Parts: sequence; C-alpha cells; structure tokens
Amino acid sequence: MTINHSKTVIMHFCTSSVPVPPPQLTVGPHPLKVVRCAKLLGVTVDDQLTWKQHVASTVRSATYRLYMLRRLRSLGTPTDELSGVYLTFILPKLMYASPAWSSSLTHIQQVKLESVQKRGCRVILGPAYTTYEETLTTLSLSRISTRHREALEKFGRGLLHHPRLRNMLPPDAPRPVRATRHHNKITPLKAPRTDRYRLSTIPTMVRAINQ
Repeated sequence: MTINHSKTVIMHFCTSSVPVPPPQLTVGPHPLKVVRCAKLLGVTVDDQLTWKQHVASTVRSATYRLYMLRRLRSLGTPTDELSGVYLTFILPKLMYASPAWSSSLTHIQQVKLESVQKRGCRVILGPAYTTYEETLTTLSLSRISTRHREALEKFGRGLLHHPRLRNMLPPDAPRPVRATRHHNKITPLKAPRTDRYRLSTIPTMVRAINQ
C-alpha cells in the first residue's frame, strides 16, 4: 500500500500527567502533521478520547436536519409520516457508530444528544406535545441512551459469535459443574484501574452481555 502523505496525520494518545512529546514521523521526505483531533470513518476522534468534538458535530448535523421536519409539518404532513422521516433521516445521525463511543459519554453529552430527539418530537406533534415521556410512548420511540445501550449489546453479541472477530472479547467463561448447556457468559475482565477504561467499549460490552 502506498501512503498518501497529504492525507495522513499523527494523533498522539497519552494520559500521562507528564507531557510526552509526540513522535516525529515522515512518509518519505514529507514530515507528518500532529493533530489534536481527526475524523476517521465519520467519527471524530480526539487525542483525549473525550468524544466532545464528535458529539458537537453529531448534534449540529442532526439539528440541521430538523428543518426538514419543520418544513414538512408546515405543509401539512401527517404525524406518522413525520415520524418516519425522523427515523429515516435524523435518528441515524445520532446512532452512527455508537458502539464505539456511546459508553464513554458524559452526562452532559448524553443530554445534548437527547435534546435533539426531544426537539424533533416537539416538531412532530406540534400543539399535541405534552411531556417527553408521553411523547416517546405515543410515537413508539426509545430514549437515545437506551438505543445506544441496545446497539452496544447487539454489537457485542455479534462479536461473540463471529468466527474472525471473536478474539476482540475475553474467552468464554468455563461451564458450571454438571452443566448441559453453554450459558454464553464471558470471563469478566480484571478490575479496571481507571474509569476511562471501565467505561470504554469492550468492558461495557462484556458487562452488558453477562447481565
């Protein structure tokens, strides 16, 4: 593979309290630029893994698409069709690649994502909107945090049964004595030393599957 130096950057991940200089790398005679954040397959990653930039970008993009709902409602589009537009064009923005980042979100970041759906519900129901919880029931929607948790568990179960990607998860737990069936439990990970690791994707996925 030939690496294009103009499309290649360096991101230095370091959690040490003592500043560590990033590596100086080159592609041929071309030195590579060191960046604090970069977009990788549609997900904005920063060198502290805070997901702050990604959430801001996601909220901005999804909020922009709410104009579509407002415009359709002004034209008299029925509520069920507005709900379908939300599920097709706006919700996927809030869910894209969520297993990679949703478990590490702060409470404020979760609220920002949830607020986009709340505004969408207000547009869909208009004057009939009462409370967010009642609206979720009326439109048969789930909270964004619930959808993220379900997507993470579904992704984890897919890895559990994948012939090539199974090694991303810990080994299966041993069967109990005299057991006749496998209980699909994964060997728990060792106690994490930091909250950053405890809330990251793989440990959260293991806990979700075991529960």
